[in-house]
Amino acid sequence: MVTTRRAALSASAMLTCQRARPARAETFPNRTLTWIVPGGPGSVLDVAARLISLKMAARLGQSVVVDNRLGAGGTVAAEYVARAAPDGHTLFFGNFATFAIAPLLIPNIRYDAQRDFVPVHGIGASANIAVTGMGRPWKTIPELIAHARARPGQLTYAASIGSGQHAAAALFIEKAAVELTLIPYNNFGQVLNDLAAERVDLYFDYPLSSLPYVRDKRLRALAVNAGERLAIAPEVPTLAEAGLPGAELLGWSGIYLPARTPPAVVARLGEVVHAALHEPDVRALFDNTGTILWDEVGPAQLARALQEEIPRMRHLIGRTLPTPGPKPG
Repeated sequence: MVTTRRAALSASAMLTCQRARPARAETFPNRTLTWIVPGGPGSVLDVAARLISLKMAARLGQSVVVDNRLGAGGTVAAEYVARAAPDGHTLFFGNFATFAIAPLLIPNIRYDAQRDFVPVHGIGASANIAVTGMGRPWKTIPELIAHARARPGQLTYAASIGSGQHAAAALFIEKAAVELTLIPYNNFGQVLNDLAAERVDLYFDYPLSSLPYVRDKRLRALAVNAGERLAIAPEVPTLAEAGLPGAELLGWSGIYLPARTPPAVVARLGEVVHAALHEPDVRALFDNTGTILWDEVGPAQLARALQEEIPRMRHLIGRTLPTPGPKPG
């Protein structure tokens, strides 16, 4: 009886240890995967994640559930993933704002992008379109700049503090040598409505959300902050074409896992994501949202993108982001 009991206890202990071990490539995945997305339903990140997750699930043989977690510029979602089990079953849709901007603005942030995460694969890079109200006196970027220089600090721009749109506006301010007042927003839908109502003057927005307003003649598109015109809005000039070179800024994103995830699991997910990004309907989605597909950006390139972005954003945040103005009433 003693021998049998000891054997049972030993077997139980071995089973517990086996369960505690990180997932291996040959056993991964063994349950549903959760993809944490720091964007709301219908956002660019959300739309892309939901389509890509279906492609991933078909190849992995397990469901991939998209979990939208909002708050503090994506840091709530990032903190959650940083503390998740490193077994490959919890993924993060990381982006340059969450990893390179938010840590510069939020005190006592509880994660380190380079220490607490491992890159899996790039997803894409998005440009922003500078939009303004139809009733505003400026119709071009040079006219906007002239108006702003004549009235330092009087013109306003909308942004969620620490977002990619915030960085895009900051770079514009630096290159245009103007002073604009930041009006902070958390609700992107409200921004577009306030722009149309001319309660705020300027916003750098994703084409997917702002172009419908432009097509309906509720907003005017001034320029795109990419190196070339977008296929979905070929009539909108680049900032360089509008006389402001050097103001290009693409908001990139990628899939990350918690640090210490086994390399074989990282590689397996990288292969699956790589294949998903080459699906025709995924490529079509990115084309239709004005996003550059990062279908060949692996872990090393994604890590290098972050390494280059951190000092660039530190410079930008330190020199060009003005004190936020009051929220619109």
